[in-house]
Amino acid sequence: MSYTEKELFDYMDSRRPVRVECTDGAVFVGPCWAYGAALSEEEFGMAEPLLDVGGTTLRISDIEKIEFAD
Repeated sequence: MSYTEKELFDYMDSRRPVRVECTDGAVFVGPCWAYGAALSEEEFGMAEPLLDVGGTTLRISDIEKIEFAD
């Protein structure tokens, strides 16, 4: 499934922990923080939205599935 930048911000704004499955099968669980594409390019050199889950930063293109963990 593909997600939009807005959806990443919606998950962050919920303040609920998430479970994220990546396209390579890796799974991350925890609180999340979203970064828009413009800020991601400026701060991290990646011109796509990012989602930080429990301290691990994931590119939107690497995310297979997001769901609430609680």
